Amino acid sequence: MTSNYQYNFTKKVETDLDEILSYISIELSNPDAAASFLKDLQAVLASICSVPKIGRIVDNEFLPNREIRKSLVGNYVLYYLPDAAEMTIYILRILYGRRNLDELVREINHF
Repeated sequence: MTSNYQYNFTKKVETDLDEILSYISIELSNPDAAASFLKDLQAVLASICSVPKIGRIVDNEFLPNREIRKSLVGNYVLYYLPDAAEMTIYILRILYGRRNLDELVREINHF
């Protein structure tokens, strides 16, 4: 069964995405890898919109909302909040998986 959820990026995710794409395409001089990352991101977003609870719940005492979930996009972790009432997936952050994610999760402000 296909869901009718839409997704919305927060301002912080827009910044995360700009930084990721800039790093991959400019710093690493690999625009093909940046395009591949975007393709993978689109696939993950489609999966999440179809099955909002597909990602694992983030277990972190600092999160204000206990329904925040995460899903992998290559080497990155995408944090999101499904809102059944609004039929919307709020994309909160996209962070490099090898960073100290527990500390960065403290910064998640979903609206």
